[in-house]
Amino acid sequence: MVSFAAEVRRELAAATASGSSRRTGRAELAGLLDACGKADADGVTLRTPSAAVARSVVRLWRTEFAVNSTLTPAENDRFGRPVYSVRASGNRVVQAVEELRAARNSREATSRTSYLSGAFQGCGSVVRPGSRGGHHLEFVHPTEAFIERVRNFSRAPLKISRRRGRYIAYTKSADGVTTVLSQMGLHDAVLQYEAKAIVGEAKGNANRVTNFDAANAGRTARAAADQQRILETLDPGELPDALAEMLFIRLEHPDASLAEIARLSGLSKSAVNHRLRRIVALAGRERGGE
Repeated sequence: MVSFAAEVRRELAAATASGSSRRTGRAELAGLLDACGKADADGVTLRTPSAAVARSVVRLWRTEFAVNSTLTPAENDRFGRPVYSVRASGNRVVQAVEELRAARNSREATSRTSYLSGAFQGCGSVVRPGSRGGHHLEFVHPTEAFIERVRNFSRAPLKISRRRGRYIAYTKSADGVTTVLSQMGLHDAVLQYEAKAIVGEAKGNANRVTNFDAANAGRTARAAADQQRILETLDPGELPDALAEMLFIRLEHPDASLAEIARLSGLSKSAVNHRLRRIVALAGRERGGE
């Protein structure tokens, strides 16, 4: 089953390919290269497990800088998944990398959103809505400056932490996740996320109510069984007539509610409760005197 994060990355790449997004190509490429690219003296190599993202990078190099890059399948990652490599080299690429610095430092909302979209395609992840893991969207990267930039470019507040030597910008709220997805233009994903999140929350509430009711029923049954064992130790002959009659009704109808006993005895619920409490108190004193 394809992960929800993979679906989101593929949708972002498809929007770039179709030209339907309002993103800025250079800012998106800058985000991609910063997230999963590695520069050397002759050019840049980007690695990604997503074939759609790899093809999008090839397209961005061609449309933004008229550079022909090379896409090749590389080795599998530690999970056995194929990793695709996009290599762009030459003087024009080295110059382009310098030009992309402007995109990183841009204050324009469109450029920041484009950079964030590229960053998510390169190192972002989001938990499928309705899963047991709850709401979670994150960017993971070894460079603190990159993670700080992602946090600054996000419209949703992101927290930063470290995990196994890497920096993480993340949100664990449904509102935070949908805000980031919406900022990247993934409106279908937002609708899907909200619909499944609502269903998941409803199921969670139903399970909590069911478990609560079951726990209450269990406690009530155990309390009734304990009371029954105590009452069975009493001798009706040693009780006043009113209490002896109540003891008899209780033992004959162990599962009856207070209202049902009141109906059987012709007494009020208050009177029934009072007599039962006196009987239980007497039984307790007798057990204490054993």
